[in-house]
Amino acid sequence: MSISGSETADSSANGACFPAAGVPNGRAHNESESATLPVLDLDVLHELEEDMGSTGVAHSFAKDYISIWNKRRTYLEASVEDDDAVAAMDAVLSLKNSALMVGAARLAKLAVDLEQMVKRGDLSAARQLLPFVALTGEQTVCGLKQGYLPPEA
Repeated sequence: MSISGSETADSSANGACFPAAGVPNGRAHNESESATLPVLDLDVLHELEEDMGSTGVAHSFAKDYISIWNKRRTYLEASVEDDDAVAAMDAVLSLKNSALMVGAARLAKLAVDLEQMVKRGDLSAARQLLPFVALTGEQTVCGLKQGYLPPEA
């Protein structure tokens, strides 16, 4: 299963959902290798739908992902800010695995980068990546809401 499949919801899909211009610290997000990946690879979720025989499980998973995003992000930020490498690795692995499962290709790549930084003990570098993780996570949540889940009745 590829995390960069052909059917994607990306930053060009909805200007209101995906801010294009500046990011924290004056650095452009496209300087990162992750910016070449789609924010959301819908093929991953469609494959889950096919495996389960319906959309219900995949929709529930996407909704759960959205509902826990802020908790996952704040746990990562707190562990990195506290220089707690063990908690940071736990947070990064949770972020990486959930991103891969929901098709969040760009966020998964950032999580892989964070994982390598934490393994090296470079929490300072990880700290600098946190604003990009937060932005990409919000883009992922927005993509799931507007590009995958059906509108609420």
